[in-house]
Parts: sequence; C-alpha cells; structure tokens
Amino acid sequence: MSNRSSSRLQSGKVAFCGLIAALSVAIMLTGGLIPVATYCAPMIAGVLLLPLLLEFGRKAAWTAYGAVALVTLFLGIDKEAAFFYLFLGYYPIVKWDIDRFKSKPIRVCAKLAIFNVSVLLMYAFLGLILHMNVIVEEFTQMGTVLLVMFVVLMNLCMLLYDRLLEPLTVIYVKKLRPKLRFLRR
Repeated sequence: MSNRSSSRLQSGKVAFCGLIAALSVAIMLTGGLIPVATYCAPMIAGVLLLPLLLEFGRKAAWTAYGAVALVTLFLGIDKEAAFFYLFLGYYPIVKWDIDRFKSKPIRVCAKLAIFNVSVLLMYAFLGLILHMNVIVEEFTQMGTVLLVMFVVLMNLCMLLYDRLLEPLTVIYVKKLRPKLRFLRR
C-alpha cells in the first residue's frame, strides 16, 4: 500500500472516530433538554461506541469514551447524565469480555454487579464528594419502597440495554458496515 493511501485511510479513521464522538456529545447534551434523557442519552451515546470497537478496536473505543465523558462533564447541562456516562458509558466496550463467561448466571451477576457498583459509586461521588444535595434529597424523598422499585427498574433497564446491544451489533455489521467502504480502502 502506498504511503499516500495509508495516510488517507488513517485520516478516514480519525475523521470517523471524531464524527462518532461529536454525535455522542450531541446526544449527551440532550440530557439537559429532555428530562428522561438523563438515563437514555448515556445509553445511546454508549451504543455509538460499538462501530469504533468493531472497526478499530478497544483503544479507539476507550479514547472516544474518554473524550465524550470529558466534553460532556465540561459542557453538559445535566451533570447527572454526564456522570452517568462517565461511570457507565464504557459498558458496551466491556460487555463482550463478560459474555465470554460460560455460565449464564455468572454473566448476569457480573453485569449487574458492574452496573450496581458503578451507580452506587456515581451517586456516592455526586452526593458526598461534590455535595450535590439535590440528588441526595431526591432519593431520601422517595422513601424506601419507591427507592427499591427504582433500583429494580434500573437493573431491568440495564439487562434490557445489555440484550439490545447484540442485535444492534448485528444490524451494524450486516446493514451499515457495508455502506462504510471508506473505512477499508
């Protein structure tokens, strides 16, 4: 391969990674505009890491994740959504490692453990270190029953999100990847 075409291929990869990161940031910024987007925007932005992971590997996906996390922390209106992405946006990258476990109960427990520990650390960081008392007050006002229901629903959402990543990956590989020929020239 000539030096010029190699440079062009590298430029295309960098541009594609930048485009995906910019789209992720744009989605994350909607978290401040639409109330339910606090939890949805980080999940959608995380899904956008899949093409980077599949095309360029973990390093590119982790780099984009880090860039999106930093930009949304600084520019984002909804800090809870930004921290949700910071603490959980990496999940589509590590999901495939967890899926290598042979036992399904161990896979599910590992996924839920990652989710629950990340969310617990995130809210502890927001409430105790950053002193975002509004978030702490929200949870104390919920009461025990509503808080337990919230945790159960969030865990169900996590399992649905995990399940959704597989068909989205198949759709990308079968439908979108063939149209992105510029990535393989």
